[in-house]
Amino acid sequence: MKVLEISRKPSTVKQFPGYENVCIDFSLLKAIIKKGEPTWKTALSSVKGVYVITDKKTGKIYVGSAYGNDSFWGRWSLYAENGHGGNKKLKRIISEKGSKYASNFQFSIVEVRFNITDDGEIIGREEHWKNVLKSREFGYNEN
Repeated sequence: MKVLEISRKPSTVKQFPGYENVCIDFSLLKAIIKKGEPTWKTALSSVKGVYVITDKKTGKIYVGSAYGNDSFWGRWSLYAENGHGGNKKLKRIISEKGSKYASNFQFSIVEVRFNITDDGEIIGREEHWKNVLKSREFGYNEN
């Protein structure tokens, strides 16, 4: 094996594990986004799809979709920034319980599609997963 690079700083963020293995807590998401970890950024920017945020304290879930500029990377960057990503119910929870409550959130990918997939199809898949997982009735989805 050839040594290609020696890091000046120790890394606490592991390389991207594959879409089917993504299950990270909020603090790790923040570290990945802040560092701009290249394997994560490349992978999360190159596909569209559907994700689930699980509130580890209550078990409630939020189903969302990622498309548009930078797809998952762009969408999850908003969560890393403020804990709620602009979602009405999550915003209310963070407002009521404080920004530290976001540390209870866990992020997972449930479905990926090629980046050339029409955004409407991604939104349709999000609707499918909301119905399957009953996230409107028992979770944090309002629409």
